Amino acid sequence: MLRNRKNMAKIVVLFSIAAMTAFAGMAQADDGGWGDGHCGGQMKQQMRHGFKRIAKKLGLTDAQKAQAKAIFQANKDVVKPLVVNLRAERKNLQALIHADTIDEAAIRAETAKIAGIQADLNVNRAKVGAQFRAILTPDQLATLKTMHDKRHAKGAPATPPAAAPAQ
Repeated sequence: MLRNRKNMAKIVVLFSIAAMTAFAGMAQADDGGWGDGHCGGQMKQQMRHGFKRIAKKLGLTDAQKAQAKAIFQANKDVVKPLVVNLRAERKNLQALIHADTIDEAAIRAETAKIAGIQADLNVNRAKVGAQFRAILTPDQLATLKTMHDKRHAKGAPATPPAAAPAQ
């Protein structure tokens, strides 16, 4: 049961990240920066739909939509090489994991490389998010915060481990 909870938590976290990066993903939609033939078209369509849904919920004006698109388009040149590199490093890690002999140091080094790339992507996501929030009105910001809080509340455990009483 604990394993199922961990898997479910991972799925919830990945889904939350995917939902929050719908805006950043729009930057890749034009040239397939996320998709490399593996569901690329479907991913692009989902990201476009995600942006349209969020834009509708926030009540973005045409000018704000254009500003958002410009933000995400400018971000494309930063994100695309990171995603390509991340994909390559993950393939390297899989090869190390499934090798005939286990090279723990190499697996740890490859995992550290992947963590560094993911950190770069997360910092970039935060910067792009800040740029996007800067074009929103106070009411739109409040709506966005509510949407974010609802999305994260769905995946939150009833009693966080840190909140459990100490004995």
